[in-house]
Amino acid sequence: MVSSEIPLTQVSSQSLPLPVRRKFRLRTTLVLPFLVELVTAVGLVGWLSFQSGQEAVRDLANQLRNEVTARVSDRVRSYVETPQLVNQVNRDAIELGIIDLQKIAEARTYFWRQTITYKNIGYVGFANQQGQYLRVGWINRLSTTETPQIAEQLIPGGGNLNYYEIDDKGQRAKLAKSVPNYDVRKRPFYEVAFKAGKPTWSKIYLNFGNPLLQINASLPIYDRNGQPAGILTSQFGTDQIRGFLQTLKVGKTGQVFIVEPSGELVATSLKDQPLWVEQSQKAKKELQRVHALQSNNRLLRSSAEFLYDQFDQLSNIHRDHQFEFWLNNERQFLQISPFKDAYGLNWLIVVVVPESDFMAKINENTRNTIALCFLALLVSVPVGILTARWITQPICRIAQASGEMAKGNLEQTVASSPIIEVDRLADAFNSMATQLQQSFEELEQRVERRTAELRKEKERSELLLLNILPSRVADQLKDSNESPAEQFEEATILFADIVGFTSLAAQLEPLELINCLNQVFSTFDRLAEKHHLEKIKTIGDAYMVVGGVPVPQSNHAESVADMALEMRSSMAHALGPLGERLEIRIGINTGPVIAGVIGTKKFIYDLWGDAVNIASRMESHGVPGSIQVTDSTYERLKDRYHFEERGSIHIKGRGEMNTYWLLDKRSTL
Repeated sequence: MVSSEIPLTQVSSQSLPLPVRRKFRLRTTLVLPFLVELVTAVGLVGWLSFQSGQEAVRDLANQLRNEVTARVSDRVRSYVETPQLVNQVNRDAIELGIIDLQKIAEARTYFWRQTITYKNIGYVGFANQQGQYLRVGWINRLSTTETPQIAEQLIPGGGNLNYYEIDDKGQRAKLAKSVPNYDVRKRPFYEVAFKAGKPTWSKIYLNFGNPLLQINASLPIYDRNGQPAGILTSQFGTDQIRGFLQTLKVGKTGQVFIVEPSGELVATSLKDQPLWVEQSQKAKKELQRVHALQSNNRLLRSSAEFLYDQFDQLSNIHRDHQFEFWLNNERQFLQISPFKDAYGLNWLIVVVVPESDFMAKINENTRNTIALCFLALLVSVPVGILTARWITQPICRIAQASGEMAKGNLEQTVASSPIIEVDRLADAFNSMATQLQQSFEELEQRVERRTAELRKEKERSELLLLNILPSRVADQLKDSNESPAEQFEEATILFADIVGFTSLAAQLEPLELINCLNQVFSTFDRLAEKHHLEKIKTIGDAYMVVGGVPVPQSNHAESVADMALEMRSSMAHALGPLGERLEIRIGINTGPVIAGVIGTKKFIYDLWGDAVNIASRMESHGVPGSIQVTDSTYERLKDRYHFEERGSIHIKGRGEMNTYWLLDKRSTL
């Protein structure tokens, strides 16, 4: 480093004046930087508080929209699944001969019991191709004035639709009214079933006798020649959805509404929003559904206008979207989510929440924060001026002791001071040091106790998981959060079904039925555990178990056969709640399967493959009290078990198959 010096003789007092040293009081030197920092901190805290409030509003709005959408979707799905389920149950009843499409009148009591059991449907019924029609239940089940009725038209070719009151046994009582010239075959819910050729939904329509938006789940029935024979139908009123939406609290003024892609309202959380209006057409009054763009509520109407601006048509929406738009100089948070099912239902769930629902409290908190900061500034200035000259040396001693504590040496004390304030600070420091030592000791004890509690909870969680999934699959899920499906070259599948369960279910209370099934299936569970087999699931009165999955084993066929024989033995003297004898059908098949867990919620370990379907067919085509096995299972067991050849039988989807009856196990010498 090179320096150049100027001789003093060359510098005059006029050209380089002597510097003037200003002196400051110590308290000024201490307080002034503190004031600058405090003012800066106040400004930053106020600005950051406002910004964080804005972010918190967005995060909260997103969480609220997602939560409300999920709740609405789940509840609506539970509503719309029931009508389709009822139709499927009734289709099975027709196939089993419980219901005859040509003997409509005999189904009154059956349908009445269904409407009592399934609270989500209005009415249930069926109609045949001759125009005969029967339905039992309500038009508006939520109405406090409407009573359930039987509506029937039993004259082939069409006639009057008669409405009867229902007695307590589900039979006709007094004739309430009659609608002349009623032909069910011209009704939309009848035509749509054969147009789709599969289970489907009718369009939402207005019931003019009892103004209500309703929709029908329709299932077509064909005869053996593939010709239309009739339909099964279950009605569902959208007022149930509307009632649920009105129980939701979406902020203070937020809304939820459901629309069709056409823009017509299905349900809304607004109590004063009509879903249909009466209009005059050529001197005739007609009821028409309300379009979202015609809503009398400004927020709902503006939300619909915004969505049409974004997508041109609501039918262009195929996934979830979140938006922000302005209404009356106020930000609105909006989310729209498609809702679809496997039967053609296509609705849109819209959640909209004004920003003001969140900002009022946040703005108040921001103002309070700024006020407190300024208050702290006003208090700190005089306190700093009065105490600055007295605190330097005692604070240094406290700082030194604090440094030692930061290094881990907690046994620190500070000597008293003649200054009262500093002396109090020293006492507080000493008290804090003592409490800190005690807190550390107590914290260590709490950590140990909490660790033990967490260990127990982990053990309980793992035990619960092992009751749901095989241990191998559970370990894979814990390690990688996924369990890919595996293919097993050979496994043996068993299906068992309680004979006459449908008729038994109609005679028992639900609790009695569940207790009966629990006793039977608990016995089967113990047998599955005894023979090291994997229980897959129960479906109603059906029980499914597999050998050789998820851990391959060479004797899977023998294990399943032994369990089947013991199952039959355990049911030999089993009696139902009414004293009747319980019998089971058992079907067994051996073949390749794919097993695993699908999805990310409510894990279920399941099997797929043709071998599974064949095992199910063995059970359904079996005989009560017998065990039917396929040729593949027979080949593996014929040397160790006694069989009786049943011969060739026709299996749906497979053609002719040769099957055997498993009788018992050969004795070993």
